[in-house]
Amino acid sequence: MRELLCELLRLFYDKGWVSGTGGGICALEAPGRLLLAPTGVHKERVTPDDLFVVDASSGAILEVPGDASLRPSECGEIFRAIIARRGAGSVVHSHALAAVLACDLTPDDALVIEGLEMLKGIPGMSNTDRHLMPVIANTPREPELTSEVSRVLDDPRFAGAQAIGVRDHGAYLWGEDIWEAKKHTEVYHFLFEALIARRKAR
Repeated sequence: MRELLCELLRLFYDKGWVSGTGGGICALEAPGRLLLAPTGVHKERVTPDDLFVVDASSGAILEVPGDASLRPSECGEIFRAIIARRGAGSVVHSHALAAVLACDLTPDDALVIEGLEMLKGIPGMSNTDRHLMPVIANTPREPELTSEVSRVLDDPRFAGAQAIGVRDHGAYLWGEDIWEAKKHTEVYHFLFEALIARRKAR
């Protein structure tokens, strides 16, 4: 699992989703044990030994990396809120430009996605469905987003969403395990890019 998380960070870096030390990833290593990438580091260079282990419920640090200068991701509280409310086994934080621009397409608190075959990649959705993804306002510090993340996770309008957009920032995306989180991350980024391209074509 540790090696896979680092591999995915490199993959997402190559796609421009976790560039400039931004973004993050986590996954449950075992019940209650959450592997968490460090903050403020080049994500394509993270190694298995750089990951923190935190308590998935309390956020208490259970194991620290060998490098004492590393700090756990500031996304930790948000990751744990998503895990607690959605039963996620893994969460990705993307800083992709497409995620930022997609959030600009709506003045409301929901991005409407419809008329795209790739919607089938979201559980329970078909290409004829109308999908709502929540969009929240950014804050100066990442942990300050947690209350808004929790609010939209509890909103029944977004029960089928596997992602939350953050204006001027990016998105949080998740799945039942690391592979589903990877799939949903790729699916939503395709949808973001499709929506932007469609808007430009009008």
